[in-house]
Amino acid sequence: MAQSGSTPAANKPETVVVTAPRTQQDVDTIVSQFVDLHAATNRKTGQYMRDDIGPVCPVTLGLPQAFDDFISRRVVQVAASVGAKTDATGKCTPNIEILFTDEPQAVVKLLADRTRGAILGMHYMHETPRLLDVTHPIQGWYVTATRMLDVSDAPLVSVEQDGTTQSAQDIKPRIDSAYHNAPDRVATGTRLPGRRISSILNVLIVADIRQVGGREVGSIADYITMLALSEPRSLDQCNDLPSILDLMSSECESRAKPDKLTDSDIAYLKALYAADLGATTNSMQKASIQAGMEGQMGGTDTARKEGPESSK
Repeated sequence: MAQSGSTPAANKPETVVVTAPRTQQDVDTIVSQFVDLHAATNRKTGQYMRDDIGPVCPVTLGLPQAFDDFISRRVVQVAASVGAKTDATGKCTPNIEILFTDEPQAVVKLLADRTRGAILGMHYMHETPRLLDVTHPIQGWYVTATRMLDVSDAPLVSVEQDGTTQSAQDIKPRIDSAYHNAPDRVATGTRLPGRRISSILNVLIVADIRQVGGREVGSIADYITMLALSEPRSLDQCNDLPSILDLMSSECESRAKPDKLTDSDIAYLKALYAADLGATTNSMQKASIQAGMEGQMGGTDTARKEGPESSK
């Protein structure tokens, strides 16, 4: 390396890095904000969601076969480690399509046309142009569904929009539609409601090779894994706790970006896949996720370690 004529390092003033301690209230706020950014709620029910209907089953296309296989394996590996359903046989029906292309806009439009817009997830017709717009190097579209679980020995019935009912054995996950009500729930002979669960049914992830080419495949695989297992509310905002989703965010330029799933990411995913998402209120569902995440992180110590440092 070429030498410079600047003052030797030994003569430079020392920089002291001071990490401010965090109170439990600080941790609660930071974790709450992390959940808000990483967990989009179901548009129909407002409930939090995860891929818990069938086993997590990705298929990756568009790269050399070895890379395609690596990314699919990584999604399944992380899914199993955080408590999501997986299928060890490898014979499951794909519910996560990961596509690498140099024409992402054309691919999304083609798939939307083939599925009559279903692949874009629940939306009104006037929202189609916005949903077709590819705005990020790697982007996901989520098909969601809602189902009901029993909470008592009383048989469940689903109250339909037209006033008719279905017996419990007929109630299956129903794809969320902008033009139909989400299934309501009552238990016959009791005032107890049934437990309504909203879930991710299918994920389409499209990556623009022109924008992600040259990056480490491991980093890309972890970024995709995060999108595959949880629908984020934002891909652009930053939280005090780092996330692999910071990798391509223009809002996180002031700090080093992670190149793999962070401890915060793993803690969040484990909490999400263990949380009570059938809790009566959405705030109770979020509280379940938040408490689980803080428990996984070990309280203030991990939050302090992963949080930003201030220099003096």
